[in-house]
Amino acid sequence: MITPRLRPKITVPRLTRMVWALLLLPLLGCGPSPDASPPRAITFTFDAPSRELIRLLAEKGTSAAYKDFDRNFKGIQVPESLLPYEPFVLGLSTESKIPAVLLLDAPWVQRYGVAGWLFELERTQVFDRSELVPAVAEAFSVSLAHITGWKGKQLVAVPTNIKGNILFYRRDILKRYNLAPPRTWEELRAICRKVLPQEKSLKYGLLIHSTNTLNDFYPILWGFGGRVNNDAGQFVLPQKNNADPFVAALRELIAMQGSIMPGPGALPQFDPGGSLRQAFYQGQTLFMINWSTRLKDLSDLIAKGQGQPPGSLTGVSQVGVVPIPAQAGHPHRYSNIGSFGWAVNRFSVTDPVVIEHAKQFIGVVAGEQFQLLAAETMGQVPALIRALEKVTNKEVLQVYHDTFAQKDMVMRPRPHSRRINNVLEKALDAALFGRQTPEAALAGAIAELKKDQTF
Repeated sequence: MITPRLRPKITVPRLTRMVWALLLLPLLGCGPSPDASPPRAITFTFDAPSRELIRLLAEKGTSAAYKDFDRNFKGIQVPESLLPYEPFVLGLSTESKIPAVLLLDAPWVQRYGVAGWLFELERTQVFDRSELVPAVAEAFSVSLAHITGWKGKQLVAVPTNIKGNILFYRRDILKRYNLAPPRTWEELRAICRKVLPQEKSLKYGLLIHSTNTLNDFYPILWGFGGRVNNDAGQFVLPQKNNADPFVAALRELIAMQGSIMPGPGALPQFDPGGSLRQAFYQGQTLFMINWSTRLKDLSDLIAKGQGQPPGSLTGVSQVGVVPIPAQAGHPHRYSNIGSFGWAVNRFSVTDPVVIEHAKQFIGVVAGEQFQLLAAETMGQVPALIRALEKVTNKEVLQVYHDTFAQKDMVMRPRPHSRRINNVLEKALDAALFGRQTPEAALAGAIAELKKDQTF
């Protein structure tokens, strides 16, 4: 999800009051009474799914860590509606010690880590990165040399799952025509040219999101060999070897509009949340790019399966998943990582007791039991190697083996600059809706970013 600009109806002073109210909740009696908690119980932020998993493990499990969770750790639930405004920035930027542990999106981890707001976890023995799938561990690591003096990247957050955008396809239809899923865009176009004229129920060959399109576009750009930032975080999009792939990838999408993809006039119908998965479920499209967790959502839609039009999915076995295609000849396919991870507020680490409590907390909320339950109930792919080895959920295993475990798959977080993402999203929107050529849209975006130097 690309973070939007602040909406006019919420002013900065009002937002500031809302954020501070959240940060002060544990001090105002939210949760267990003070005398029910041990001394120095650490505070943390969490979302509704994490809270539900902890509840289930406390009720059904045997581990005291989950049964005593609310006594040992004091949670602050952040409403999902506030997440686009990154409510943690105010507390961290003012060096607040509360919350001590935060649940952060991958790009936030990069941004806050580089800013020096997050505590390094591996060197301090809070968590061993070798326990994680390497690709996702890399996405939650940053260079802290300017703060600690230690060279190389440091793990600054522990992901609880592997989530990224992938290509969904109708496995049953491709099998009917003896076709393999596409690895390149040329192959995807060829499949659509063959299948669409013969499958009258299909309206489209490919659907991508019409809002926050940049999330889907980044893996396409990377598959054309382009980058926005290099590995050191420097803005390199203006360089010819990155600008040309950006234009080429955008032209690829525009060339498919009206035949394989919806044209500009049809895009608004896919603005509502969930519209892509509904269209795929109803048999309207052969391919779609979406988050990996949508396989669980499709399975839930199939299970309900009442009153749907002819051609709708009737079984999850009809759905296949592969990495997003790349340009012909490119050695890798990519996914824009959408996982969240647990990070420690550097300013809360005032003595070894805090570090030990944070270590215990992360061991509970990113542990094997937690990730296995998330896999079975929410369709999440575990980030822990030992949890992956014990997963029995067939849909989770399908996503992992057919996408993230592919040898040519590379996972990357989107650029951590909120400003860059906002400006490029606007440029992408202008090109896909036909208001500007790809070249003009990119040139305007680069000029805007250079002018205000916010990258």
